[in-house]
Amino acid sequence: MFYSLLGRVVWFGLKFVLRRKYGRTYVPKSLLAGGTVAVAIAVTVALLRAARDSE
Repeated sequence: MFYSLLGRVVWFGLKFVLRRKYGRTYVPKSLLAGGTVAVAIAVTVALLRAARDSE
């Protein structure tokens, strides 16, 4: 429950700060989806390397 609340605070806080700085500019959904997939792949690779190095 705490992590859900923390995630929401960070998400809405980041949105607020970015909207104040840059205004209401929207990123195309395809670019947002591609960025999300790239971050997910990078995190997965980093976790796999960390697991392999610890063995």
